[in-house]
Amino acid sequence: MAVALFLSVILAGIAVFSLRYQFRTWRRLRTESLASDDRRYLRGVFQRRTLNSVLMLILAGLLAGAYLSGGQQEFNRIATLKQQDPEARHTPEDEQFVKSMAIYWIIILGLLFFIIVIAIADYSAIFLYGRQQLRRIQGEQRTLLERDLALYRQQQLNDRARKTS
Repeated sequence: MAVALFLSVILAGIAVFSLRYQFRTWRRLRTESLASDDRRYLRGVFQRRTLNSVLMLILAGLLAGAYLSGGQQEFNRIATLKQQDPEARHTPEDEQFVKSMAIYWIIILGLLFFIIVIAIADYSAIFLYGRQQLRRIQGEQRTLLERDLALYRQQQLNDRARKTS
């Protein structure tokens, strides 16, 4: 139980830290003048990471709730009923509780899956944006080199023309 609570606290701390950092990004978006593609990229990063942080806070609350509510201990009690010396029977309340806990953990796993999907989407967006910016920089450098080469060739032609005159 202590491990689950510790993980919940760590997860909540990461989420709060990430939210704080994302709101700094949001303030930066509002105050600085950026190129439209940079602004669009940073807005997307802010949205994805803020959503992920909120989902992580919810996940931390659900994990802590599973243990603090006593639900996990009750689930363990029901699981050990058949192992008792005089074998005990499951009551309809026990079966209903097991179904509720199963749904609860399915929701937790679904939320975890959604967090992972958003993280993968964020990673993909970073990769695509980086590749786009690299191509833009390479294009600008190519243009500058072509301009410098044209100037150099023109200077060479002018030097030849002076020598022949």
